[in-house]
Amino acid sequence: MPTDITISTDKPEYRTSGLIAVTSGTAYTTTEPTTTAPSTTGQNFLIPTNLGDKPSLLRLAPFCGAAVAPTSATFASGGLRVVGWSIYTQTGGTAFYVPTVLADLALGLTTGTVQTELVNGVAQYPFSTVTVGTGVPTVNLYSPGTASASNVEPCAALIDTIGMQYVQLQFKATATVSTPTMGCFWSTL
Repeated sequence: MPTDITISTDKPEYRTSGLIAVTSGTAYTTTEPTTTAPSTTGQNFLIPTNLGDKPSLLRLAPFCGAAVAPTSATFASGGLRVVGWSIYTQTGGTAFYVPTVLADLALGLTTGTVQTELVNGVAQYPFSTVTVGTGVPTVNLYSPGTASASNVEPCAALIDTIGMQYVQLQFKATATVSTPTMGCFWSTL
């Protein structure tokens, strides 16, 4: 008689970057080798590394925010870049941080009614389309809005981060809404 096989995997809860202010039309932060450790500054969010885990995959569900509900016309050209950082220790002992772009994602809102999620009492609006830029490693995407522009389900991405000592999320957008913000639910596997 056949025996059922059960495969157990981690099912980590999402964490959040919170909402990070973005200046409309501002490009990603320059990413180049440096002696300065990556951090959460400006339009960047550094995923905490004090959690004791060494993730190999990063699961993301991006969202945006604004003073009024955004639309695909008022919150256009959203972008999320995932940068992994590795350390080279120089002969003098100084750390040198070397970046690798792991994903360059273009984000969009549905042409239908954008969902509103109240998270910790703050309105957030999930992106429903995601596409990956050329020239970056393989990224697994869930993008319901790509198939149907009026689809309101949130998009998601799964990114390989194996071997990275730090992982940073960088946000950008072109928005005509006041006080545009962006963020991401994230979990490591």
